[in-house]
Amino acid sequence: MGTQRLLLLAHIVLTAIVAVTLEHLLSSALGGVGALGFLNASLGGFEGWNGFTLLGFAGGGGLGLWTWKNPGVHQWSTEVVEELQRVTWPTWPETRVATGVVIATVLVGAVLLGAFDALWLKVTETVYSGS
Repeated sequence: MGTQRLLLLAHIVLTAIVAVTLEHLLSSALGGVGALGFLNASLGGFEGWNGFTLLGFAGGGGLGLWTWKNPGVHQWSTEVVEELQRVTWPTWPETRVATGVVIATVLVGAVLLGAFDALWLKVTETVYSGS
């Protein structure tokens, strides 16, 4: 898949995420305001859609269009996609080995911290008991 296609796909996905998030934020923040009650009204034919849905998608779409058309953001995004395409990703066996090493390291660390905690408990019990 080409750089521009990946970039367009990323912009579309992020625009949708921003739109849904903005819709929920607006609905939560302004849904109880009496003067804006008309925005809570359901849109005919679209179950669960209301004025806040339209505002959220308009805001998210506007932001997505602005980021796509902004030369600085577009250049930076293109450079990020091109750099990620040059990354050498680990193979599945390498990933399994690295995961095993992480799990073993965490277990050893947990045992050491547990032993230290038990030792410290004995020391503090001895100090506070006065013996």
